[in-house]
Amino acid sequence: MKKQTAISLIAISALSFAAQAAPRDLANGKEKYEETCIACHGENGKPTIPGLPDFTSRTGPLKKDNSALVKSVMEGVDRPGADMAMPPLGGNPDLTEDDVRDILSYIRKTFKGK
Repeated sequence: MKKQTAISLIAISALSFAAQAAPRDLANGKEKYEETCIACHGENGKPTIPGLPDFTSRTGPLKKDNSALVKSVMEGVDRPGADMAMPPLGGNPDLTEDDVRDILSYIRKTFKGK
């Protein structure tokens, strides 16, 4: 029984890793960013609201791993010093976890360190 459980956990871990490492749909990420995120995070990744993260900063939120960022987007974030909190899913209840992963890939490719 223990051996079967261990094998199941390894299989689940491998599937989870594969889902994170799978190529993302950058076109969908761009589309969803423009629909949901751009109003606060700007078209160039620099926030339009004081206290929000700058995606172009080398020390900004994109230094975190994707699982932490996905969780933040899915659940929302209330940053100290920010003029407003980010609601769950950026306020777009139609976003899926795959959309969020696509958005993060788009943001990393487009803005990180620029």
